[in-house]
Amino acid sequence: MPELTFETIAEMIDGELIAGGDVRASTVVIDSREARSGSVFFALRGERLDGHNYVANALVRSAGAVVEVVPEPMPQGKALVRVPDTTVALQTLAKAVRQRCDFTLIAVTGSAGKTTTKEMIATLVASERKTWKSWGNFNNQIGFPLCLANTPDGTAVVVSEMGMNHKGEIASMAGPSRPDVAVYTNIGPVHLEFFDSIDGIAEAKRELLEHTHEDGLVIANADDARVMRISEGFSGRRVTYGFAESADYRATEVRERGLLGSTFVLEAEGISHTIETTIPGRHNLENLLAALATARGIAISWDGILRAIGEIKPAYHRGVLVKWRGAMLYDDTYNSNPYALSKALELLSRADASGRRIAVIGDMLELGGDELTFHEDAGRAIPRNVDVVLGVGPRSKSLLRGAQQAGFDPASLHHFADAAEATAFLRDFLADNDLVLLKASRGIGLDRIVTSLESEG
Repeated sequence: MPELTFETIAEMIDGELIAGGDVRASTVVIDSREARSGSVFFALRGERLDGHNYVANALVRSAGAVVEVVPEPMPQGKALVRVPDTTVALQTLAKAVRQRCDFTLIAVTGSAGKTTTKEMIATLVASERKTWKSWGNFNNQIGFPLCLANTPDGTAVVVSEMGMNHKGEIASMAGPSRPDVAVYTNIGPVHLEFFDSIDGIAEAKRELLEHTHEDGLVIANADDARVMRISEGFSGRRVTYGFAESADYRATEVRERGLLGSTFVLEAEGISHTIETTIPGRHNLENLLAALATARGIAISWDGILRAIGEIKPAYHRGVLVKWRGAMLYDDTYNSNPYALSKALELLSRADASGRRIAVIGDMLELGGDELTFHEDAGRAIPRNVDVVLGVGPRSKSLLRGAQQAGFDPASLHHFADAAEATAFLRDFLADNDLVLLKASRGIGLDRIVTSLESEG
């Protein structure tokens, strides 16, 4: 955020200035361990932790804090603002920064690929404009306003995700921030624990469009019928991307090179560009097409875009290749759902492999009452050239059952209660030239398999 006095911060969030009105801050933190000189610590109350328990530690290093309860004794030389609700105050500050600063806000939503698409957009846009992006998957009612509140002075473009697992969440973020560009990746069976159908998810995702600036831009996946349906009637401009003939930014002559990436011809704006990317998988081509359409939509030049494509790298635990002894691990452990899993398995099936193809698949969470059916269906859809399947977590038993029903030899199917058990098995099971896909919802912790094996060298 711009450097502000605490007196100004108090006014922006309608808080009571307790001390240090002339103290200045330029960054916002919610973790006391990240407090630094020039930062303001917001003491948020969460389900597990209360930031007020860490105010004293935060004030040792930060310029001041925003709290609901004033600490005693109050440190000298520090600033303090009291508010009724620190979470609401953070959201209010983000709205004020948005109104105060002149930047283009790009919001990315969808059931899968949000983070990768966000990273790609930011890389392309940064070739010509000062760009700020949300970090990690900070895309909820705390992460999104934290990103906005920390926007550096002089930023031209902000790229952030908007995630949700309940109706109304996207509206609570998009309403105050009024994005200029709305980017949709896809809509699939995610968070069905909180929705009665995929169409219900689509309606919740529509909230982004309802709060995007009326003269703004929507970037829509032409290959996703639900995305196309909810984007109809948008008052601003709609640009589509995908493999469909109708797409405004269309990939043709796709030549997949397995884990080495892909080459394709981009048909857009009446011209053709041959593009090579090192990010593997057809699903990542969809993400790249979304990023290309977005960059062009805010007038990034083709020269800037083509120069920046070579700088695109996979996000952490989202399709990272890791060599382990003689095997190759495809670390896609950050999250999972039926759509994302199918795309990852498609990549495993198509990739060149002189050894075995091994799929380590953990539970997919938040799929609602039909979660076991989704897992069983996913098991039946595993490509038959996969040699070995490891299921991790209780729900994955249904996935293995589906795989056996589809004709997999029971001897090639293995179940483990958790990541630690699977790690112990893989340590001795993997052989030279094996290609291993690891995919699960974040809560299953398959990333620990990768870090544990890496630590052993």
